[in-house]
Amino acid sequence: MMLDQSKPRRRSLGRFLWPAVVTAAAVVAVVVTSAGDDTRAELQYFDSMHETASDLSRGADSLRVVISRLSRIDRSELVTATDGLREDLETGLELVETGPSSENLVAANAVYRRALEAWTVGVSGFASGILAAADDPTDTVVTDNIANALAELRAGDRLYTDLVRELEEEEVPDPVAAMPEVLMLPAEGELFTLSQAYVEASRSPNSGIGLRPGLQVSSITSDPLWNVDPSDQAIVPATELLNFFVVVGNAGNVASEPEPIELTLSGESDPVVLSEMVPVLEPGQQTAVQFLEIPVIPGALYEVAASLTAITNDVDLEDNIVSVLFEVSDE
Repeated sequence: MMLDQSKPRRRSLGRFLWPAVVTAAAVVAVVVTSAGDDTRAELQYFDSMHETASDLSRGADSLRVVISRLSRIDRSELVTATDGLREDLETGLELVETGPSSENLVAANAVYRRALEAWTVGVSGFASGILAAADDPTDTVVTDNIANALAELRAGDRLYTDLVRELEEEEVPDPVAAMPEVLMLPAEGELFTLSQAYVEASRSPNSGIGLRPGLQVSSITSDPLWNVDPSDQAIVPATELLNFFVVVGNAGNVASEPEPIELTLSGESDPVVLSEMVPVLEPGQQTAVQFLEIPVIPGALYEVAASLTAITNDVDLEDNIVSVLFEVSDE
C-alpha cells in the first residue's frame, strides 16, 4: 500500500489565525478609544472646574474690595457682592454634585466640594454678621460669628490649595490652563482681630450698611411766596395770614417711622410753635407738610424754622433743621 507523502495544508492554520489577529487588533482599538474618551472627559471636567474657579476668583476679588471700604459703602454694595459670589458657589456645587466620569478625578472632586461648602458657609456667615452688626450697634455676639465665618473662608482657601496640588499628580492629564488662584479670606491676620475691625467699620457714621431711616428737612416755602431782594433778604408780599410748606424726604435705606416735625415762627411777638406728623416715607420718597393760616404782622421781620427733633437711628442728624429769615412787606 502506498502512503500519501504530500505536504500538509497550511491554509487551515491561516484561516484560524487571521480572525484571532483581527480580534486582538479590535480589542486594542477599543481600549485606545476608551482611553481617549476618558482623557477627553477628564479635560472637559477640568474645563468646567476651571470656569467655576475663575468666576469664584473674580467674585472673591470684588468682595475683598468691598470689604476694604466697609466704613463708607452702601448696603447694596455688600449685598450685591455677596449675592453674586453665592450664585457662583452654587454653580460650583452643582458641578461637583454631577461629579467626574473618571475615577482619576474622584479625589479632586471631593476636595473641591469641601472647599465650596466651606466657602459657602463663610460667605453667608460673613454677610449676615456684617449686616447684623450694622443694624444693631449693641449686638456683641456678631464679632464671634464673623470670626467663625472667616475661619470657614480660610479653611476653604486651604482646601482649594490642596485641590490644585491634587491636580498636579501624574495620573491626572495636564489641563489646558492652570487653575486660577482663589482666596476668599479678605486679609491675613488673627481672625478675631479682623472681625473686630470689620464690625467697627460697618458701624462707622459714614457707612450706609445699617438699616436706618434718613429723614431730612429739604426746604421751606411760603404762601404767599417770598422773593429774594438784591440784598438776599426774603420778602413776603403784604399779608396777615401766612402758610408754610415744609418738604421732608427720606435719604436712608429703610422706610421711616411716623415722626413729629415742629415749625417755630419767631418775630415781634411770642414764638409760635406748631407740630405735625411726617407720615411713613420709603427710601427716596418726599412729602410736603403744611402749616396753614399763621397770623403775621405786615412790616415785621421773622424767622421760621422747621425741625425734626425726635428721630432715632438717623443717618445724618445735621440735616434735620432748616430756617429762613424773612420780612413781611407792608406795601
